[in-house]
Amino acid sequence: MEKLIIERKFNAPVEKIWNEFTTAELLKKWWSPDTMTCSYMSVELRVGGLFRFCFKDANDKEFWGRGTYQKINEPTYFSYLDTFSDADGNAVPPSYFGMEGDKIIESLVEFEFSTEGATTAMKVTMDNYYDSAMTGDMIKGWNSMFDKLANNL
Repeated sequence: MEKLIIERKFNAPVEKIWNEFTTAELLKKWWSPDTMTCSYMSVELRVGGLFRFCFKDANDKEFWGRGTYQKINEPTYFSYLDTFSDADGNAVPPSYFGMEGDKIIESLVEFEFSTEGATTAMKVTMDNYYDSAMTGDMIKGWNSMFDKLANNL
């Protein structure tokens, strides 16, 4: 399966961007696609720790997800295994939320940050994601979240 790669630049130092990605209160403000809000966020920033979130759409339908941190190298890198979950944090397949797919899939998501002058460059790599037919929607969703972050800076 191909990798999904997104690269962005943010007008803030790497330490500030790191905090935006690893502090629950800050993440909750922007970690959701533009048509949704983040109604729940928790961050247990340690290898094996959980990153849990809930997106809520305009009809109050909830979409839960979780990540299990794999590697952390503050402030330049972290990775987690991403999957859909129920409200209790148990892994579920996409079909749990009315999407196609009956298998639980864990995708490795890697964030790399580097300083470029007064800006921070970010590279996100997502491996083993659900379906290549979803690539366009995934890129749109990720970028709409990063647009929210850029506007919050």
